Amino acid sequence: MKKNLSINNNLMKSHIRFSISILLVASLLLFSSCKKFLNVESPNDVANDNMFTDGASLLSARIGLYNTLQNAAYYGGYFPLMIDAYSDNGTAGGYDSPQLNQFNDKALGADNIFISNFWVAAYNTIYTANQIIAHVDGINDPALSDEVRTDVKGEAYCIRALAHFDLLRTFGEHWDLSSKYGIPVVQTVASPSDIFPRNTVLETYDAIFADLNEALTLVSNDDVEYGSGTKTTGFVTNYFVRGLMARVYLYMKDYSNAAAMATDVINSQAFSLVSDPSVIYTTKLSSESIFELQFNVQDQSEYNNLSYVRDDALRVDVSFLANENLDLFFQQRPADTRASLVNFDPEINDPSIQPDGRTQKYRGEDTKDNSAYIMRIAELYLIRAEARGAMGDFNGCAEDLQTIADLRGGYGIPEIDMLNFESVVQDERRAELNFEGHRYFDLARIGQVADVVGENVLPVFPIPVNEISATGGALEQYPGY
Repeated sequence: MKKNLSINNNLMKSHIRFSISILLVASLLLFSSCKKFLNVESPNDVANDNMFTDGASLLSARIGLYNTLQNAAYYGGYFPLMIDAYSDNGTAGGYDSPQLNQFNDKALGADNIFISNFWVAAYNTIYTANQIIAHVDGINDPALSDEVRTDVKGEAYCIRALAHFDLLRTFGEHWDLSSKYGIPVVQTVASPSDIFPRNTVLETYDAIFADLNEALTLVSNDDVEYGSGTKTTGFVTNYFVRGLMARVYLYMKDYSNAAAMATDVINSQAFSLVSDPSVIYTTKLSSESIFELQFNVQDQSEYNNLSYVRDDALRVDVSFLANENLDLFFQQRPADTRASLVNFDPEINDPSIQPDGRTQKYRGEDTKDNSAYIMRIAELYLIRAEARGAMGDFNGCAEDLQTIADLRGGYGIPEIDMLNFESVVQDERRAELNFEGHRYFDLARIGQVADVVGENVLPVFPIPVNEISATGGALEQYPGY
């Protein structure tokens, strides 16, 4: 389905209580109007009041679930880019927009519309997953194979976990298991009158892992046929479930399990690092992709519009820019070929404002069908490297980092010990994952947001103010906002 760049005014004003009432409508629209990911009957043939009566309606709901991830406010563009914009990787451009300037000034407010839109989009994903989980077992259709039913159910559990985790690392103290500042966990098809306060961080993680463990037993890799063929890494696979578990374990500082899950995916040999990193961003489903959310020319993402636009674009034309600090970072790594994925040519900017650049990861001005790179095998090497270093296995840490470095310019990783392993790992994460939505979260979980981004910058985004007011204060704001 075509993503709207403009945001509906009613959606802007929605909140966790009111949004429940509109999410059903949104879900029905997704099931009835979205583009076909797969070769199945058109979702337009599925009546809204018969949403889960047969296999065709379940497949329509599955398509709708992936489309919620494609929302422009979520993995359709804004979410990963605004996360990097609130770090030392990025900044904001635009037409002197006060909302974008909050990212530029590193001074987010609870009234920020981009944050509010992400909140609603992520909970819409959760709501849609809840609908599938609640109804999938009740479908009585001889044409629906057990393999497909099980697979769709598992994908819904995994995507629900992903959305809760994305909300937790954006709005909660995800690094502190004793913190009360988790996020509202929603695991039922909620009614319009339901109010959801914050769960604790530990409760949130428990819910995420309950879903991931369930998904682990249900989701296939590529052996379940949908329509004319098997699924690809453009959809949730068992590999992605394991990879996401590795990521979540790392955030929880459960380094043993993080390393084990990362090793499981790496040793599967289903994915491989490429020698030219530009290939990742100029082809679909490269050998590095574990979960790559695809778009096409009829169903474009917003990545190019938001981060590049065209060759001669000025700063005011580009919403999310690369910070000069990222240029300085790569200048200190002259052999690193990933430097070519950021352009700081002053001719493309307005030098009277500031010498910011643009990421090259989302080129393709003609098609604008840039993928969302939700997980790549390089991240699993980085997760395992960090986990190994944290457990004192500095040789293993260096080995994983060198594996990537050998294919990103052939430069040498410095000798690693207890004093420097964290900084070396974070530098490699920054070089590899910039503009894919990780840097601000990485700084938050290692306690360096204030030191790196600014002394007044908080490590947690504010809950949208309309969500707070809609719950009568039951949803508690993060201190400092």
